[in-house]
Amino acid sequence: MKKPSYTPAEALSTLMKQLSTREMCSWDVEQLMKRWGVEKPEHEAILEKLRSDGFLDDGRYVRAFVRDKIRFDHWGLVKISYMLKMKGISGSLIRETTAEIDRSEYRAMVFHELQKKKKGLTGSPLEITARLFRYGSSRGYELDVMRDFLGEREQED
Repeated sequence: MKKPSYTPAEALSTLMKQLSTREMCSWDVEQLMKRWGVEKPEHEAILEKLRSDGFLDDGRYVRAFVRDKIRFDHWGLVKISYMLKMKGISGSLIRETTAEIDRSEYRAMVFHELQKKKKGLTGSPLEITARLFRYGSSRGYELDVMRDFLGEREQED
């Protein structure tokens, strides 16, 4: 199957249509342009045009990404930060955006997810704790939040 080849004008038009319906970061747009066969020297000009016209804003993308991954996918901040770094988002922008999160709501979400997981686990308390730590780590929850959950649960038991 032959990959499509776009002229810079076609790529710009198509990207404007796509960015008007969903958020993407600069890295996502670059990957699309590579896939479409747009020449490398044209990438920066297209990215700059998209930024100046308000179609592309990495800050807006990061805020939407963080909010959606916490609210809908129940990801932890470790996993979210890692995924954003993989997309070339700066560490300062990630830290700034994650600092805006309501910590009490975030902790409540993590506690709720760990509690749901704990209900389905059987075994000794040590095995359950180990499984919860593995589960929480795979979801990207911070170690101190998981410890707080386990500490509170041990006091209740």
